[in-house]
Amino acid sequence: TDGDAIIIFPDANVIHTGDAMFNGLFPFIDLDSGGSVGGFIAAQTRMIELANEETRIIPGHGPLANRADLVRARDMLADAETRVQALLDKGMSGEEILAANPLADYHDNWSWEFITTERMTESLIRALSD
Repeated sequence: TDGDAIIIFPDANVIHTGDAMFNGLFPFIDLDSGGSVGGFIAAQTRMIELANEETRIIPGHGPLANRADLVRARDMLADAETRVQALLDKGMSGEEILAANPLADYHDNWSWEFITTERMTESLIRALSD
């Protein structure tokens, strides 16, 4: 969203991601406040470009992270977007996509009480249908 901020401490080699990273958790993408899946992925890609293997990353949610964790989070979201988009492109309805559960294999490692696998799928459907 236009209210998000990423803080970089270059001398300490630390990046504070704010809500642009949920380490090991499905992210909350605030669609109602101007957030987008593409914007979220772009922000994470930019942070990856700024980080190196020694960079300490303080996520907005989840445990302390490193560059590999950030790459993993970005890649998960990009893949989830691709999966849902492919089903939308086939003409499936939101209900059909939810029933197909395209993010099932992410459930055990990414789902949490606020953003469950179902809610992440619903968010992607909404974001990609607008």
